[in-house]
Amino acid sequence: MDATPTPEPGGPGGGGNGARRPAAFTVGYRPHSGDLMVYGGGALTFVGFLAMVVNAEPAFLIASIVGTLSALYFHPTLNLRTPQIGADVEGLYVARIGIIPWSEIAEMRVEHRALRTMRLATLIVRTARPLKQAVAKPERVPLMERFTAQNARVYGNTIKASLHTLNAPPADVEQRLMALYAAGRPGR
Repeated sequence: MDATPTPEPGGPGGGGNGARRPAAFTVGYRPHSGDLMVYGGGALTFVGFLAMVVNAEPAFLIASIVGTLSALYFHPTLNLRTPQIGADVEGLYVARIGIIPWSEIAEMRVEHRALRTMRLATLIVRTARPLKQAVAKPERVPLMERFTAQNARVYGNTIKASLHTLNAPPADVEQRLMALYAAGRPGR
């Protein structure tokens, strides 16, 4: 006798055929991914300023300025609570861009590369229309954040987002994205 209960209509996840729908998710930066650039920039700021004072040479101020700019530029990588990529059955979320409905995405794939001992993964999303028209809910980005590091880059109607910098294995993020992409585009 089979002890497995039969799925109810509408089953878990609300699918009409009893099938489970993929769960929504978000993922942010991996801990310590930007520590070296931020804290190293802070140290360079301190050392440059100290060398300028001790040697009475204003040229050391340049090192201090470079360190400060580096720390400010990479500071967003320390924020682990802000999601960089997310998805649900409605669409894809990319930080600083917004929410793109699945119906607006013409192509989505992950490109894998190896650089010596590092495995790099990049999510490539191409929209069917120009990106500004394809984004359903654009994200408001404060002025200062527009000049700092970001996980995704935009090239026309193509978005390239690094997955290896995120706090989840790239293969898991890829699998979940593809499952949500398939679930969000029924009939295609």
